[in-house]
Amino acid sequence: MNIVWENLKFFMGCLRDLPVSGSLSLGEEGFCVSTGTEAENWVYFPESVTSPVIAEAAVKFFRERGEASLWPLYGSGGEVLESCGVVYDEDLSAMALTPVVRESGSGVRVERVRTREEAALWAETAGLGFGDDGTAEGYRKFAEALSEQGRVSLYLAKHEGQCAGTFLVTNGTAAMGVYYFAVVPELRRKGIARAMMDEVCRLSGGKRVVLQATPIGEKFYRSYGFEELFRIRLYRL
Repeated sequence: MNIVWENLKFFMGCLRDLPVSGSLSLGEEGFCVSTGTEAENWVYFPESVTSPVIAEAAVKFFRERGEASLWPLYGSGGEVLESCGVVYDEDLSAMALTPVVRESGSGVRVERVRTREEAALWAETAGLGFGDDGTAEGYRKFAEALSEQGRVSLYLAKHEGQCAGTFLVTNGTAAMGVYYFAVVPELRRKGIARAMMDEVCRLSGGKRVVLQATPIGEKFYRSYGFEELFRIRLYRL
């Protein structure tokens, strides 16, 4: 299994183990995870989808909760998902970087989230960065649970005293995975994203850095030095 998919499995396993989450097993390794938020509900399945029974079980799990969900497709099986009401959303770019530690001169401070109050700020800032309502109660509880989990670390970037951006890194695999990497719209183009990625490289300890880039974020990651490994087809219920 490649390093991106292995890291994604680890991260989704962290989500599944949160006290705020519910889950459903799909075979030996696959599972659904519901975090009680509108945005962070996922299906992890480590192979091509050939059985409608698997897809129907996932659909039922989320529909009973009234939740949308995302399914990153590892191999083939889009036709099976679509036959069960799951639709294609977009492609993500699986990307990797061999980190180089650099000094950032942008005046951006990046701090690890350690308290529930800081987790609430992180949730609000991430919500602004992604265009979601990060102040929603479920998302705040989700961020608090993540900050106390131990296998991931949340970071909040500040620019001139203002909360400016967020990211999360995984702590338990051969590569360092990056998630929730976002800068609030009014503070973009000030070097904040580059300063945040400089900090990711410092935190990596020399491990390769991997992520799944949306079409919006892909241009920045390429400019920073990330290389695309493959594409991930993302489906949505």
